[in-house]
Amino acid sequence: MPGEPARGPVVRGEPPPPVNNAVRLMLVRAALGVLALIALIATKSTLKKEIFKKNSSYDPKKLDDALNAAIVVGVVIGIIFIVLYVLLALQVRKGKNWARIVTWVLAGLGVLGALVGFAQPEPALSRVLSLIGGIIDVAIIVLLAGKASSEYFRRAR
Repeated sequence: MPGEPARGPVVRGEPPPPVNNAVRLMLVRAALGVLALIALIATKSTLKKEIFKKNSSYDPKKLDDALNAAIVVGVVIGIIFIVLYVLLALQVRKGKNWARIVTWVLAGLGVLGALVGFAQPEPALSRVLSLIGGIIDVAIIVLLAGKASSEYFRRAR
């Protein structure tokens, strides 16, 4: 209509290095999640021993049930986190602020999970992968909270 300003596509430009680095770390975090799932399944006997140490009164059936439940829960949660990190990485790269906020929440949960993991019975390899994941999550939070990242997401609106 005459008198209205022309509305073209929003020009976002390329993401700044902190956003690109956060996206790369998000994909690394997803790959680490795959390794964690493999480690969980590969160290099933160690996990069984850890569960038994904490619950020595369990009979063999109850011990197997607890082990299977732990593995199923771990795999389901792991797959959800892997898929979310990949999908969010794609949206963060596009400058979607909602994806940045959801990533902060997901990374925050990852940090909490890494901390809580030290109190849970799990094999050493799983603990190490969890700790590395928590450190990566902290880095993602910091990278997406910086000034250059905030300006990029502001421009994308």
